[in-house]
Amino acid sequence: MKRRLVYPDVLRAAACVATVLFSTCIAAGYTPAIGLLTWVCPMFLMLSGMFFLDGSWYLSGKELGKCYVLRLVIAYLVWGMFAMLVNALTGNVLQGILTGSSCYLNFLFVLFILYAFSPVLRVFTRAAQPRELAYLVVFGVLLGGVYPFVQSQIGSVRVADYALMGFGYLGVFAAGWYLRTAFLTRKQLRIFYLLGAVCVILAFRGLWGFDSFSTDPAQLMLSPDALLIATAIFLVTKNTLAKKRLSVKIMRPIARLAQLSFGIYLIHPILLAVLCWVLNDYGIYLPAGLFVIGASVLLLVVSGGLTWLIRKIPTVGRYLV
Repeated sequence: MKRRLVYPDVLRAAACVATVLFSTCIAAGYTPAIGLLTWVCPMFLMLSGMFFLDGSWYLSGKELGKCYVLRLVIAYLVWGMFAMLVNALTGNVLQGILTGSSCYLNFLFVLFILYAFSPVLRVFTRAAQPRELAYLVVFGVLLGGVYPFVQSQIGSVRVADYALMGFGYLGVFAAGWYLRTAFLTRKQLRIFYLLGAVCVILAFRGLWGFDSFSTDPAQLMLSPDALLIATAIFLVTKNTLAKKRLSVKIMRPIARLAQLSFGIYLIHPILLAVLCWVLNDYGIYLPAGLFVIGASVLLLVVSGGLTWLIRKIPTVGRYLV
């Protein structure tokens, strides 16, 4: 029996926690932490790519449509309606996170396109050599990520530049499979670690992103600093845990959190909007640090519990979360 990889569950669970922290930091206006947590957007895309582009298992068109694409469509429609309703009832308390150009559900639209395109990518990754796969990743990120980012910084972005972002999504998606399978030298690993550390320092000091920081997940997936930090975290976790076995007591809650991560992602912003609305309505103002920690723990527990309950609904539960 093939042994289950440990580090993807650890990465998914960590990204789940960081996503909730990211949302609460935005709600609290805690800017330094926001910059440090943007890596969660490309990380989720990499984690999807590292399994979806594995050509060693067969994925039929019917299974792709029923088990993955349909689930994304239903989740987008259902939770999109909930988000719009809560957004109206709470007076747009989260300023666009639930609806609008920075809606957190934009991530699902990107996944929908990539999943639909994945059969073609799987043919390539099944036959590609490491250098060819690396070329796809670098080409996609440079053309679809770095170039549009630079254009946005100098204020000359055009519609065509946004169109190029599709190449960036393909590059980040393929990066998950490349980082899973590539054998990097110690020198190459040190370079990735150094670049990731530099981006963390710049983000913490508020020196990255200039004056055009975006909270739209669809754009943050291609932000160079978020990509480099996510890559460094991915490689550190992989190289630390790839050959280790963690005890059942440690892995059980990590694996459970990883399994619930999709539902937690869908539900927690809606609960956060309600929480912020209640606090504002009662005139309760908490220090940013206390709000971020307290709200994050509460949202993880409640949204995780709701996800578990929704999945118990026969037939439709697995499509909702």
